[in-house]
Amino acid sequence: MGAANQDDSQYLSARERLSLLLDSESFVEYGVLAGATSKTEDESVADGLVAGAGEISGCPVVAASYDRAISNGTQSDRNQRKLGRLIYLANRHRWPLVLFVDGDGARQGDHKPPPPIVIAPRGRWDVYDGLAELSGWAPTVAILTGRALDGNAGIAMLSDFVVATRESTFGSNSTSGTVSRSVDDFAKTGNIDLLVEDERAAILAAQKYLSYYQIATTEGRAATTYDDIASIVPDNRRRPYDMRKIVNAFADDNSVLELGATWGRSMLTMFARLKGRSVGIFANQPRSPLAGAIDSDAADKAARFIELCDAYEFPLISFVDNPGFMVGPQAEREGMARHHARPLAALHHRTVPLCSVQIRKAYGLGPFAMSGWGSGRSVPELRLAWPTVESGGMSLEGAAYLVKRKEILAAENKVKALEIRDEYAEKMRDQTSGLKAGRNFMFDDIVYPTETRDRISAILERIPRDLGHTKKHPIDPH
Repeated sequence: MGAANQDDSQYLSARERLSLLLDSESFVEYGVLAGATSKTEDESVADGLVAGAGEISGCPVVAASYDRAISNGTQSDRNQRKLGRLIYLANRHRWPLVLFVDGDGARQGDHKPPPPIVIAPRGRWDVYDGLAELSGWAPTVAILTGRALDGNAGIAMLSDFVVATRESTFGSNSTSGTVSRSVDDFAKTGNIDLLVEDERAAILAAQKYLSYYQIATTEGRAATTYDDIASIVPDNRRRPYDMRKIVNAFADDNSVLELGATWGRSMLTMFARLKGRSVGIFANQPRSPLAGAIDSDAADKAARFIELCDAYEFPLISFVDNPGFMVGPQAEREGMARHHARPLAALHHRTVPLCSVQIRKAYGLGPFAMSGWGSGRSVPELRLAWPTVESGGMSLEGAAYLVKRKEILAAENKVKALEIRDEYAEKMRDQTSGLKAGRNFMFDDIVYPTETRDRISAILERIPRDLGHTKKHPIDPH
């Protein structure tokens, strides 16, 4: 069955889902006659898992859907053997794997398999170790549109990309009964990458995600907002803005797919296209409650995305506007010291191209985590800045406070204190300017915002995407 208290009639059947996911007449099903038992009168068609190979936009994939109509979509020996078969094929041919994971976990009272000599082979792996083996080698997508318990939920957590409908739930079967939680909770902790309204939207999202993995590209068209991209950044340096608008204006028109929007909100991670080429974009979000500062969640989010892009050979582009890493007691309790090292290490070990664009501020270790600055093993291919940038060890206001602390504290009122701070900060502006940073070789060039697309694409055109014959590394689970 689906989620608790929901009518299964509102859901697509397992075969309907696969029909919408895959190109017309491309599906080749495996184990059509497999049943819960060997009895010919057994009516548990496909034993609760419809599985096979097909195509999406002409590209080969393997896909499966648990079937609520058969034993609540539970996992049995036979249907897990079918899934193991798909995993083997995905690994052998580097085909993407798409799984509709709704189901109630392990099937109680499942018939034990016959002796090994007469059973169909699973392939080299079982389901969970097989999914771990695919990580960083063949893209894996999990789609949740109802309820996933126990082992079904575990499949999702081992997948590269998880999309779920807003009404769906994750949970477990326990001695006290079924315990389930809203997918909103999982999205806020990075376990779900995208929330959508219904099943059809989830299928479209999976198709869009996999479209970035297609190597063939076409010339992409600039967004209609690109000519006005500079106007997105306010003249007042203290005013926030939505970095999503920058990314959507920079990338090809209608090509952006954001992952993990409600997790680590000071960091954006997105797939997009630049003149037809698939790229991974990570960016600070000045409009977040942290004003773009990198906390533990944002650091983990960036690191995982960098690993994902590196494993599948997507060039990386970063947009930088942050006051550094979070500090203070709360950050220390969250283990910030270790978390902040993750994106630094991921950028150091990457082998894909990296281009960075500093929009406005970059203080402390922020630019190191966002642009690979300081990495000796894998230096950035290109570092650009807009005329609005300012850089340094700390913010102008912070430095002014340290230097003018006595005067600020002795000020007759708050207004006067701010005047003292801002006056000194303004005097220091030249020291943090983009021109000064350029003189110190912190950037390759300062460009007008509307020059950004051409400058980055010119570099990437010289570096073709090359899927190697060996796996680089797995992707950290959520």
